[in-house]
Amino acid sequence: MPSRVSAAVLFLLYVLVFLTPGFFSMPPLDRDESRFAQATKQMLETGDPVEIRFQDTARNKKPVGIYWMQAASAAALGGPAEAPIWAYRIPSAIGAVLAIFFTYLAGAALLDRRAAAIGAVLFGISVLMVAEGHIGKTDAMQTAAITAMMAGFARAFMRQRTEPGAAGRWSDTLLIGAGLGVSALIKGPVGLMVGGLAIVALWLMGGGLGWVKRTRPLLWAPLALLIVLPWAVAITLQTGWSFWYDAIWGDMLSKVAGAQEKHSGFPGYYLLLVTLTLFPGSLLLIPAAWRAVQQRKAPWAMFLIAWAVPTWLVFEILPTKLPHYVLPVYPALALAIGAYVGARFAREPDATPLAARVTGRVLWGLMVVVIAAVMFYIPHLYSGGIGFTDIAFALVVIAAATILMAIVLSDTWRLFLPGAVVLSAIALVGIFANTLGGAQDLGVSPRLAEAARAAGWTPGEPIAASGYHEPSLVFLTATDLRLVDDGAAAASFLKANPAGLAIVEGREFQSFESGVAATGIRVDKVSEIEGFNYSRGQKVDIGLYRLRPAR
Repeated sequence: MPSRVSAAVLFLLYVLVFLTPGFFSMPPLDRDESRFAQATKQMLETGDPVEIRFQDTARNKKPVGIYWMQAASAAALGGPAEAPIWAYRIPSAIGAVLAIFFTYLAGAALLDRRAAAIGAVLFGISVLMVAEGHIGKTDAMQTAAITAMMAGFARAFMRQRTEPGAAGRWSDTLLIGAGLGVSALIKGPVGLMVGGLAIVALWLMGGGLGWVKRTRPLLWAPLALLIVLPWAVAITLQTGWSFWYDAIWGDMLSKVAGAQEKHSGFPGYYLLLVTLTLFPGSLLLIPAAWRAVQQRKAPWAMFLIAWAVPTWLVFEILPTKLPHYVLPVYPALALAIGAYVGARFAREPDATPLAARVTGRVLWGLMVVVIAAVMFYIPHLYSGGIGFTDIAFALVVIAAATILMAIVLSDTWRLFLPGAVVLSAIALVGIFANTLGGAQDLGVSPRLAEAARAAGWTPGEPIAASGYHEPSLVFLTATDLRLVDDGAAAASFLKANPAGLAIVEGREFQSFESGVAATGIRVDKVSEIEGFNYSRGQKVDIGLYRLRPAR
């Protein structure tokens, strides 16, 4: 019981220190988070839990799992009319906590408990995991589900080696089936790919296939199907085969054929980013990977390599790339680092070549500089100037990183995990609560929504936008926000809707003026917003217009 209480306290501290800063204050992010939140909002508005839509367009990209989870949290916190964006982020925060737990569960089967705990903590405090825990979309919860599945596989794989005659555990069967099913309901075949490639890789590395039989695949496979099939049947009956055509051909296979939505990258993209995305644990990634490869015949190393490498290579080959795609294999990387730190506690000689260690430390030091620079750069450009807190956070990050490097260089390993936790907490609290929280110029949509209400517009009244069509604006205003083609269309909208409000981005202003002249209406600019649209990488100057009242 005391260990359970300690674990609960540690998870609570994790939520308070790493997930709470920025969680409630960050505006809806463009574009994925706002698309997910708006589609969930419409699910609550219409009462249709099957079909996924963004305004009038079918959103046939991902299965329904995360929308149901978001709908549950949003319904409990105000419903579609009142629930703030953070209500839609709660499943991601829960997913982050569960992913850490299942990472520990997998590590406890593969390694000793201390190494497993170190790896789980390093995964949980990594930049990418904390970021995904703040964003209302699929990846944190998907990673939790896939990690649960891999924990079940790890437990079965290791048990065959320690207890060759023992029967498989029902808990492992449940972990695999539920993890695979939930991951499929959230993001389709990604979990199947991760698990399937790991099984094949283990077989090729000499791990055999006998252990798979002990997981009871004839039970976990139907369990996974049972989780997915009810919605799969319902969406097929409701939309015919259009969902599957769009999801498989329009979304999944298009990522294989080419870079989708300009999210391209070169082979090695994820390898280049991992020092930042796995920060601060990435300081030890190269020696940890070196040790795992050297000990690749050991069951723990064999399993972690099979978990991480094949899936990583697939994502490196695919032309469509985004940093979070490889998140489901980060638990394996973190556990390898935990194993490396555990070996340092045991005074095992470090066989990593000096050049490799130096390379890793230099790359990690560059990431520290990048993080500190972000703390200067964003306030300078988007917050009206650098303040004292910006300077303080940047300097403290550099100081904490220097201390962590000194801990590693001096082999004071009992201080490594506390030092990494403190560094990550300072860096991520600084970025989420201070740097991004103070970047007013990036919050264009919240300021537009606030200005619209200040101008007298209320939900239910006609509203249109020209030139600025970000999903966050739809979420913050109204599902029936008209996204018109150009400024002339905005003018025609005002003529047809005398009580309406038109939002016109500066690049459409000339067209709007021509439309106003052509329709013979007279308008007043009731507000103006300047900012930076980070989705398009451009400054914006947006006016809000109403018809001039008749005298």
